[in-house]
Amino acid sequence: MPTGFSQVLASIEPSAGPGFSVTVPPDWLQGRTVFGGMQMALGGRAMRAVLPLQAAAMPLRSAQMTFVGPLLGGAPIRMKAETLRAGKSTVHARCDLMHDDGKVACTVVGIFGGPRESRFVKEMPRPEPGVSAENASSGVPGPPTPEFLRHFEVRVARGAKPYSGYTEPKSLIYARLRDLDCGSEDALLALADVIPTPVLSMLTEPAPASSVNWMLEVLRDPAYLDLHEWVLIDTEVRAGTAGYLSQTSVLYGADGHAYSVSHQTVAVFG
Repeated sequence: MPTGFSQVLASIEPSAGPGFSVTVPPDWLQGRTVFGGMQMALGGRAMRAVLPLQAAAMPLRSAQMTFVGPLLGGAPIRMKAETLRAGKSTVHARCDLMHDDGKVACTVVGIFGGPRESRFVKEMPRPEPGVSAENASSGVPGPPTPEFLRHFEVRVARGAKPYSGYTEPKSLIYARLRDLDCGSEDALLALADVIPTPVLSMLTEPAPASSVNWMLEVLRDPAYLDLHEWVLIDTEVRAGTAGYLSQTSVLYGADGHAYSVSHQTVAVFG
């Protein structure tokens, strides 16, 4: 039986040494590694646990993650988190995710910050998908379907399924997390990484692809995100050479506001 997103996060516990531990079930795998959005959420939880008391309510403003190696499902994962610096309005923290061999599989640095007074406000306009989530085609994965996708609902507004010979490295996707019991910040981190790179849609036969790093900018407090509604994810691959792609995704809530911008370097082996 699939294990809900909130159940995995709730199973985090203090480890024998400094830090925390968790075992992610195989239904959260993306190929041979744990789904990147799950890795980011685990790192976020561990970092929050070590923040100074005055920073406990600060929203996540930015996170940078490097995928060093496979983070395996079904095996204990250790998380070592620390506060790097606590300023008046922002706090920097770090978390390494590793297995019992002590080798780091993933490292994430997060910046948490309270609101500031500012006269400058600029919105990112939400694109018009031209079709509602209810009328969009269901599902983006091509064979083989990643295990973790069973935990999401996904609809294609623009673009195509992987390996279909599509003509543009762009996609516009509706997505929704099936587990509504998790926190809004956790859900945002999962949803921001749910789609495959649009370049896979341009290929005509299967080829492996994996994220090398991921930078997430949080533009709006995730507390305002309605988890019952669909988010819209606008993704474009801006450049690619020698098998490495640069892509950007913007995630919009049902209220029309942009909640996050993701920048990723993706390696494509084909």
